[in-house]
Amino acid sequence: MKADMKPTLLVSGASGLLGSELITQILENDKYKVIALTSKKETLTQMFEGNPNLKVLHIDNWVINLGLNNQIDTLINCAFPRSSKPEELAKGLLFTENIIKGAIDIGVKKVINISSQSVYSQKSKSTTNEASSVAPESLYGMAKYSSERIVATLCENHSITFTNIRLASLTGLNFEVRMTNRFVKNALTGHPITINGGSQRIAYLEVRDAASALIAMLNNNVGSWETVYNLGNEQSCTILDLAKLVKKTAEKYSINKVKLEINDGQNDFNNLIDSTLFYKQFNWQPKYNIKLMVEELFEHYKLGVN
Repeated sequence: MKADMKPTLLVSGASGLLGSELITQILENDKYKVIALTSKKETLTQMFEGNPNLKVLHIDNWVINLGLNNQIDTLINCAFPRSSKPEELAKGLLFTENIIKGAIDIGVKKVINISSQSVYSQKSKSTTNEASSVAPESLYGMAKYSSERIVATLCENHSITFTNIRLASLTGLNFEVRMTNRFVKNALTGHPITINGGSQRIAYLEVRDAASALIAMLNNNVGSWETVYNLGNEQSCTILDLAKLVKKTAEKYSINKVKLEINDGQNDFNNLIDSTLFYKQFNWQPKYNIKLMVEELFEHYKLGVN
């Protein structure tokens, strides 16, 4: 396929955890051109070293600098503040409104908005599928649901195909805030792994899996999209199981003194979601399970833990 015949994707939040991984895989896929929107234009430009299928624009003036010859097939909106601060979340909602309006004004055909499993209750539950009640228990979850409604309203008013992806909690090699990363780093540095509770059930989606899932969605010629999909990892474990797995894996590296400190805590929690609908419709499955995530983190950190 000639480069100028490739569909063009508009990716916002392009320098974030998911956005940058998504662009990396899209460019390796070589089926699309990408217009990346970011507040870190120079950093992202250097990261991809002038790839001919990539154009990087600053988020503040992207519409003006886009040019007239760029017909956008799909907007993938990955941008939203990872925050619990009301002011930051309000800015995130305004950004969502503006990016969707801007994409509509330039004739976008489809919109994929990255939402969060935080729109559901985080208390113990057996199954959370797309038909389950929305019950945000945090400002972040409420803001994410509000972003879904903004996308739905604007796209429906202009007859644009759209979906909101309710994404599971992501993990990645450089995502330092995640429990997987912290437990592994503690094991490698001789610090105890502290657990409050322990029976809380957790499921993580590796960011490389999340990006490959979105590409599978783009590549799949389904007749139509549902307006909401859950996207996560069906494998789950307790926090205590995760800590024990880290301790066991540490033994492979001759680290035999990993200490677990277990305190009383709130056990009425899980972040599990049912992703069956997405798996079946787009013929996709995650590659990374908890065991593989932990093993890769040990390899990643073992030579340079701070």
